[in-house]
Amino acid sequence: MLRYSLATQAGASTLAEGLSTPTWGYNGALLGPVLSIPRGRPVHIRVTNALAQSLTTHWHGAIVPGDMDGGPHSPIQPGATLDYRFTLDQPGATLWYHPHTEYRTGAQAYAGLAGMLLVDDGIDRKLGLPHTWGVDDIPVIVQDRRIAASGQLLYMSEAMRDLMGMKGDRFLVNGRERPYVDVPAQRVRLRLLNGSNARSYNFALNDNRPFDVIASDSGLLARPAATRALLLGPGERAEIVVDLAKDQGRALLLQSRSGEVAHRLGSSSDDWDTWDLRTFDVLRLNVTRPTGASASVPKRLADIDALALAGAPVRRITLQGMGKNMKSMGAQVDRGAPPNSGPGGMSLGIAGQSLFSLNHRFFDMSVIDQRARLGSVEIWEFVNDREMAHPMHIHGVAFQVLSRNGSPPPAWERGWKDTVLVRTGETVRVGMRFTQLADAAHPYMYHCHILEHEANGMMGQFTVA
Repeated sequence: MLRYSLATQAGASTLAEGLSTPTWGYNGALLGPVLSIPRGRPVHIRVTNALAQSLTTHWHGAIVPGDMDGGPHSPIQPGATLDYRFTLDQPGATLWYHPHTEYRTGAQAYAGLAGMLLVDDGIDRKLGLPHTWGVDDIPVIVQDRRIAASGQLLYMSEAMRDLMGMKGDRFLVNGRERPYVDVPAQRVRLRLLNGSNARSYNFALNDNRPFDVIASDSGLLARPAATRALLLGPGERAEIVVDLAKDQGRALLLQSRSGEVAHRLGSSSDDWDTWDLRTFDVLRLNVTRPTGASASVPKRLADIDALALAGAPVRRITLQGMGKNMKSMGAQVDRGAPPNSGPGGMSLGIAGQSLFSLNHRFFDMSVIDQRARLGSVEIWEFVNDREMAHPMHIHGVAFQVLSRNGSPPPAWERGWKDTVLVRTGETVRVGMRFTQLADAAHPYMYHCHILEHEANGMMGQFTVA
């Protein structure tokens, strides 16, 4: 059995040049180590909470039983330890871990608690894909933060606007602003993780060259999908391969062309900030000498088994958010979340308000909203007729995107996923099979992965029996 130990702890980090910022991390001051777990091998992960407030650790994208999922029903009290034991019998993929504490997920993740979790099935090496970690296989955790002149993180500092989703004006990759990485002049694999609380990114390269999407949230695609831009909502991941064989001595920029997709993510200027309306740099790629290793992108990557959907039940889940007439009501509907603070006294701001809902119901820890049967296949239909896009995440399963407004999804969404961005005016259907148990004491969550929406009512829970 593989054994890992993680400890949440406080520290200080240089997120922006010249500033020391109080932060939280796993086994360090910020973020956490990459955990690589072979498919099918039992693992024991011990998580110790060395912070002064309770938290949980959720294994986002891991298909594990409900009592090992790390949802809000599995708190780790200050000074306590929780042991997770599971086996990841799922395709190789870029997953991640982060808190999932009732009311506090947004603030705790914003403080720095997040890390990558890789499922390794060896298929990428057999296919000849780039796989040398840190050389041609690069983790890219993208986050945005708001930082005071003192260096302190600012969270919920603009009250009602931030309830729409906490967005910052400083952009970090793996915890650093204005980052760069030296990469060889050959095919390079970037594991993109949108770890932001609320911001979506429309990834592209500054010279508009095409790149291959080889994997979505939960594993390889059936075949590479070439594109020049890739939109990822909070919580989504994708693996892309960029051909740099002719670029030795050059620098390329990974950017977000956010302004090109703003109209697809919201219908009101109240939902946008300056960065939502422009193109900005995310990561500089300095292209150096090739390593000599020859990586390729084969035309066939993985077998994606079709779900047997004939006769499958359909669950319709409607998404409700703050309408224009609700945005002045926020302070009047406080549900009484426990007061707390983040690193350096960072205010958690307004939390626990009933401002977002699913099927016109606000999250209640004591209510099971859906019940599924072990081994069954279902279709879930997310309907968003409101003014904001919502990235919907379902715990304990991988799903296939079946359609967007009745049309087939784009090629890069035709693999296994666990989070899907439901844009304004869209109806998105996903299909899934339930293979793990979750009882009422440790149910699975389904929710918007804009963390401030999750904390303010936009979450439900379901059992699998």
